Amino acid sequence: MKKFSTETMFKRRMPKMLKALVIATNEKTTELGSILAIARSEARKREQSKLNPPIRALSYFPELCVYVAVYEAIEAPNNHLKLGR
Repeated sequence: MKKFSTETMFKRRMPKMLKALVIATNEKTTELGSILAIARSEARKREQSKLNPPIRALSYFPELCVYVAVYEAIEAPNNHLKLGR
């Protein structure tokens, strides 16, 4: 059995940053696949990425008549360089 240090275990359990989108549906967006496609597209635009961020959850709130999509934020590799300038 492998032994892990507490630092290694902490890194494995540490979640990435999650963000959420609220999607209001209309007559055209009745299928779950089209709502998921909207969530992917909007998350990609928000993160300014060419890749689709992974959608981790998609839930419907009937009292508000909206879907909420939770996705993993994409970490920019050179983000710390932009802050220093």
